[in-house]
Amino acid sequence: MRTAVYRVLGPAGGIAIDLTAGSAPVAAPPRSAERISNRIWLDATPVLEHPPTDRSGLRLTPDEVGWLRHGLSLAAETIEAAQPPDRQTLVTVYRVLFPETEFQAEGLAGAIIDWSRREFSIPEVAVGISFDRAANRFAFNWQSHQPGPGEDVRRKRPARDLRGRLLPDERGTE
Repeated sequence: MRTAVYRVLGPAGGIAIDLTAGSAPVAAPPRSAERISNRIWLDATPVLEHPPTDRSGLRLTPDEVGWLRHGLSLAAETIEAAQPPDRQTLVTVYRVLFPETEFQAEGLAGAIIDWSRREFSIPEVAVGISFDRAANRFAFNWQSHQPGPGEDVRRKRPARDLRGRLLPDERGTE
């Protein structure tokens, strides 16, 4: 299990999401898992059903989980290529943290893509991000790494997670 610390900084705020998930090879996925691709499955039950007051994460809506599915689907082909050809892989999302003031649902897709890159040692999935000042929100371009119309934004790896814990060095193990 590992935590992806996903941050996007723009001219008027940002997106901050800490996503904790794990992966495991499975012979048969659990009933709660959704097929993302031929050999990749997503189980978001822990973030759909737990009480949000448990201080270990937030409950996501089914629409928000749709962004997790979208992000994992963008990384699925590369994940499958990095795995043995007969392996079914289950990705379980255990915890999601974000401050309401620095959240946009599409950021969940970016967070799980970032988590996938670290978990499976795959290349970065190209996603363009810009800030649309008129709409006061970030615009994601899922087709390429080119930013959409709007102002430039940047990704940042912070020194601490949303709970205030120091993050390990990127070059070390997580």
